[in-house]
Amino acid sequence: MWKNHYIVKNLIYFLVPLLIPILLLGSLSILITQHYVKEDVNQKNQSLLSQSRDNLELILNEMDTLSLNYQTNQSISVRLKSILNSPTLTYDQTLALDLISNFLGAPANARPYIHSIYVYYDNPYGKVLTSSEGLTVLNTFYDKSWLNSFYAPQDTDSWLEERQINQYGIESTRVISIFRKLYAAGSPKPSGVIVLNLYPKFIESQLQELLLSLEQTILIMDHRHGVLLQAGAAGRLNRSDLQKVTDAAGNSSIRLHDGTYTLSRLDSNRHGLYIVSLIPQNVLYRIPSRLFQITSLLLLASLMLGVYITYWLTRRNYESLKYIVSIIKSAEQGKKLPEPPPKVKDEYGFILHNLIQTFVEQSYLKTQLSERNYKLRFMEMLALQSQINPHFLYNTLEIINWKTLALTGRPNEASLMLEHLSDILKYVLSNPEQTVLLEKEIGYADIYLEIQKIRNRQKFQVIWDVEEKTRSRFVLKLILQPLLENAIDHGIKEKQGSGSLKIRIRSVSSGTRIHVIDNGAGISRDKMDWINRELGRNDDAQHPGEAGGRAHIGLFNTNKRLTLSYGREYGLRILSKPGWGTSVQVTIPAPAPGQDYSGFL
Repeated sequence: MWKNHYIVKNLIYFLVPLLIPILLLGSLSILITQHYVKEDVNQKNQSLLSQSRDNLELILNEMDTLSLNYQTNQSISVRLKSILNSPTLTYDQTLALDLISNFLGAPANARPYIHSIYVYYDNPYGKVLTSSEGLTVLNTFYDKSWLNSFYAPQDTDSWLEERQINQYGIESTRVISIFRKLYAAGSPKPSGVIVLNLYPKFIESQLQELLLSLEQTILIMDHRHGVLLQAGAAGRLNRSDLQKVTDAAGNSSIRLHDGTYTLSRLDSNRHGLYIVSLIPQNVLYRIPSRLFQITSLLLLASLMLGVYITYWLTRRNYESLKYIVSIIKSAEQGKKLPEPPPKVKDEYGFILHNLIQTFVEQSYLKTQLSERNYKLRFMEMLALQSQINPHFLYNTLEIINWKTLALTGRPNEASLMLEHLSDILKYVLSNPEQTVLLEKEIGYADIYLEIQKIRNRQKFQVIWDVEEKTRSRFVLKLILQPLLENAIDHGIKEKQGSGSLKIRIRSVSSGTRIHVIDNGAGISRDKMDWINRELGRNDDAQHPGEAGGRAHIGLFNTNKRLTLSYGREYGLRILSKPGWGTSVQVTIPAPAPGQDYSGFL
């Protein structure tokens, strides 16, 4: 069971980093390729459909020219009606007929896509003028089906039909006929019709040249949803497919009987036509499909290779891991450690065995050492705090002694200082192992500053700038007094005239930040470098015997307390400029979840 679990675990650790990059790269490649292929095809399809529509409309506009000639040109329409309504032709009518016939045959002969043109007005003799046969009679004319379409009810004056013309009785010719009704002036009913017969193969060959690929199909459909023209590889669509194509939107995916297609559509409202492009999606997404196949093969190969390598590594290291587990279990149960195997198969197993064995044998010594270090750290912090308290007491007693000699025996500044001193000593000597609320520390620091103001004859003013929400946070007891004392004795006292002392406390993302700022004499660069070196030392930071060490003992001890309590990164930060003043920064970290600094010391 354990062996199987180890194999599965190794498979996960080994295969996941191997397969994820391949999977991500393949998926992104497929998605990006599909996106760009789709955008490119849609853009090209729209361009193709626009060009197809322009070519088609250019051909269909021939009817507009014919309609102008035979509908609005009175000289032609009147003469032609006269010819059609006469049983026999006069000399003038014959000349007019020749002129009109030549005029009618010119576009039919000049345009390769025009099969023939018919112009017909209702007449009692059934005459019609054609570009192929000239003036002829319907009874003997080979093409009569168009007349039925003309007389059939139509909801439009112009429409298209696909027809068959059997001119020579051998093989029918497929044509696309465009009908345009002709009206007499002031008459609501049509009096005639122009029929323009086009060769669909010519138009389809032009569409074929515009295709983006051999598998693409272009359809030109009318308002009755019939296919008039078709170019491309697809066969004729059945009724169900035609309905799906008709209902599809402008750019969409559509499923027909032989597969899924990408459809693009463009309308030609003037003639009631619309052009449709169909491209099989298996052709459109051929490259993404190939990328998917390659990605799948790579994933399968990577999976097989990963399984093989993982099984081989697991089998090779199983005995070594089994021995390591036996060492750990023996150590936990207090049993004698098993003997190392007589033969180690590889360097990895040998090193690992020795490391585990050494760790287990020395674990008890490390536990004892950890407890000893904890006790030493605790005792050192108590010693540091007791070292600060006598130093403060000595300075305060010296101040009281000086004041007592200067004043009389009545209530005075000396008695006030004694009262303040009593409060501070009670605060300092009670429960030295605990932290306190910042609110309480600020209160006793303010009492201390009152003593200093009396001593220094009100030489400085104090500015407290405390963010309210920080007052309920815990800090080390007696953390502010050494910083204030250092600012007064080494900053403000050495300055000519009065000075200012500002205590600024703010909440920051890492905890609580305290700034003690004075505008005193400042610190020279050499002395500042020495102080920073002493603050950054790994051993005890206070050295009373060294030059300047005793003068800054409170500063050094405060730094030591901070680093022992919170870590070396939370020591003092000092900035100073001669003649401008000094700023000392302290950061108290926020407690971790579940941690409470209220009983830390």
